Amino acid sequence: MIARLATLTVLALTTNAFADVAGRLEPGQGERVFLPPSEDPGLGEGVSHAGTVSKIIYLERCKGGCLITKGGLDDALTLHSTIPKGNATEFTLAEFENSAGQTGAAADAEWAEVVKCVREVYSPFAAVITDVKPVGTSYHVNVVAGVAPDLGLSSSILGISPGVSCAPVDNRITYTFANAQGGTGRNRVNHLCWTIAQETAHTYSLDHSYAFSDQSSACNDPMTYRSDCGGQKFFRNDGATCGEYQPRPCDCGASQNAHLTLLATFGPGTPLTAPPTLSVTQPAPNAQIAASTAVIATAYSQRGVKTLELWLNGYKWGTAKGAGFGADGQPESSYSIPIPAAVPDGVIDIVVKAKDDIDATTTSPTLTVTKGAPCVTEASCAAGQQCANGRCFWDAPVGVLGDECTYAQYCLSGVCQGTADKQICTEQCIVGVADSCSDPAAYECLETSPGKGVCWPKGEDTGNCLGCATSGPGGAAAAPFAFFAFGLAFVLRRRRR
Repeated sequence: MIARLATLTVLALTTNAFADVAGRLEPGQGERVFLPPSEDPGLGEGVSHAGTVSKIIYLERCKGGCLITKGGLDDALTLHSTIPKGNATEFTLAEFENSAGQTGAAADAEWAEVVKCVREVYSPFAAVITDVKPVGTSYHVNVVAGVAPDLGLSSSILGISPGVSCAPVDNRITYTFANAQGGTGRNRVNHLCWTIAQETAHTYSLDHSYAFSDQSSACNDPMTYRSDCGGQKFFRNDGATCGEYQPRPCDCGASQNAHLTLLATFGPGTPLTAPPTLSVTQPAPNAQIAASTAVIATAYSQRGVKTLELWLNGYKWGTAKGAGFGADGQPESSYSIPIPAAVPDGVIDIVVKAKDDIDATTTSPTLTVTKGAPCVTEASCAAGQQCANGRCFWDAPVGVLGDECTYAQYCLSGVCQGTADKQICTEQCIVGVADSCSDPAAYECLETSPGKGVCWPKGEDTGNCLGCATSGPGGAAAAPFAFFAFGLAFVLRRRRR
């Protein structure tokens, strides 16, 4: 696990790193080192080629020991490396040891668990994780063996990676000093897996993640330095600020999305992690429910549950955020999602969907209840709804960008917004981003709140304000709704342009 790209940095995960009774660092302890690219153009680059990155990541356990040659070209195929320090030109890394200090066949079971974990972590991408040395092709190698002093480095180092550019590079050597890692069982496997994933991913241009877009800790991503949660870590599909012990801009941009970066590098794979497990425990089937009823569900996912969605008669009426991650990852948790007061009376088919961060989804069986009395006509339903078989429901959305609308559920985007005189199906967008609208030639992003906006036809006057007529969750026009306060300021901003 490495530090920033610009300079050589040695960082301690704790100011009190210590060894266990076997003389190894406790899980998560120790220093992580990042080496900058060599200033000599003949070193550190070797036969690495940006844009021609192999999909193979080879995990080398160094059976009988690995001979590492210092200097020259950084070449994974011949184990030439710029990482070793000292006067020697050849270094030997000791073979991978299990938690009991055993090598060979005695260590096979733990080694297999480490390889399995790394395969799971990289499985959303078309990367090939193997512990069989490839022949006749280029690859990345992570040496999972020995201790840092084998290469003339500090005994506190758990992993190291050479510096890279902001584009993925091929034919690199990174190191996970497995024999310095203490702990036992799954805890040790997870920490080795974490180190391997981070060191290899640095060569694919990933920096250290600090906090996600909602300001939650990035402790469940292998690119983290943070230790406020544990368990198996996965490359998360979420924008993240970078940093080690405090946030900072990423070296290759303001933020990064580890999942999307690797997806662009390798292409899509087949996740080995199972979709979430899910069970709805309340309300009971065929129950007569009160207006204040909540739907309660229990869910778990190996990657962690990102969100739970509440669908009523085919429409998403509510969501719940996944539980926090703890020392062993995210536990199986119970979630409560209230049925909104705006849901019309009638027969209601309840469906809950549990999703992880890469949208693997589990859908519950339909649970039918009745709120109040079944509808008889659409008069008792929300705007735009029909009534059939006692149920109020909306037809599937068909409205595309620019279509006139009177309720949000008509629009494919779920956004119906405009002025007091005109409402259209539109899209949420980011102000200042040229292609934030799906049709940037005809639509521009107009601000409705700081930094956020909706797509509106270019050059078309918004009258008194945009957003003064907005279809809310129940489908009825809500004025002035949340955007009224920005109306006058918005018109002034637009007319200045």
